[in-house]
Amino acid sequence: MVCDPASYKKKYAFFNFISEYIENDELAEKNGDNSIPTIDYSFINIFNEQKFDDLKKLCSKFVYLVDALRKRNQDSTFNADYDFDYLNYWLNARIHEIDPDSICKKQFFQYLRSKSSSINSLSELSSGIYDIKENDLNDMNTLYKLYKIFKELNKLMNATNPHEGECMSYAHQYVNMYKELEKKCTGNKPKFCDNINKLKQEYEKINLCEQKFAKWSERKLPPLTGDDNPSIKACNDRTTSLYVNGEQPSLGKVDSVETNSDIDVQNVTIGSVATIGFSFICFIFYRFTSFGPWIRSRIIKNEDIFENLGEGMNHFSHTSEYDNLDSENTSYNIAYNNV
Repeated sequence: MVCDPASYKKKYAFFNFISEYIENDELAEKNGDNSIPTIDYSFINIFNEQKFDDLKKLCSKFVYLVDALRKRNQDSTFNADYDFDYLNYWLNARIHEIDPDSICKKQFFQYLRSKSSSINSLSELSSGIYDIKENDLNDMNTLYKLYKIFKELNKLMNATNPHEGECMSYAHQYVNMYKELEKKCTGNKPKFCDNINKLKQEYEKINLCEQKFAKWSERKLPPLTGDDNPSIKACNDRTTSLYVNGEQPSLGKVDSVETNSDIDVQNVTIGSVATIGFSFICFIFYRFTSFGPWIRSRIIKNEDIFENLGEGMNHFSHTSEYDNLDSENTSYNIAYNNV
């Protein structure tokens, strides 16, 4: 069967929304296996009877994916050419996995559309489906898989307690696939190379110097190019080594000072509140109970005692002064008589 494949036309535009497409692809893989009553699957036998079951699942997933992308917008429309570009890639890639040689993708889609009432009315989709050349399709497949691996790696890295072995396994897969694509990055594929560079930059942003990675045996991601990559930094600083050895970094002393300060403030606050509370209770007892008059009578008696004591002290002081005068005069008289 002559398929007349064409070079990839859209220049990887749908990769700008790759995360959304990957999520919908995963949903289609999970939920799109069931038979759809509105599809007549008998046309599959025209293309490959031996692969009927696989192609039947492919048809169901494709219709599910088309419906999901169309309904994600409130007005039930597609996102310009990006959706058609992605759907064309998806259909080419999945048919190629099942039967890489004998099935023409555009012709298969035309049959599927005519046998499915749910996509039969989508005439605009027909213009976006065509056979992609195998070399271009292989590059797109590798790039798509690389995005999927990075998405999973990023998800694992952002976990609260990331597992080192699992993360490093994805990192090595990512590096190996990246190197394969980098070899194909030439001046003839500027958009393709843009995606490669974008993935490189995103990979190098991953930071293993955070505290949650402190106990990992490897504190550096495998490099993307050569034996080493200066843009991917290892964490061998003092703070990291302290965390690895189970010690606290010097910053912990600042935290302890702040803690002691907080304790002092709490103690002062508690003491002030207790004093005010006790004073208020005493005022209530003094003002509104029989305890108040008793206190006042005791105070008055104490004042009388202090007053009498003061008079006695004054009398004593006068007497003492008089005695001093007499003693002075006596001394004077004695001295005078001697003369």
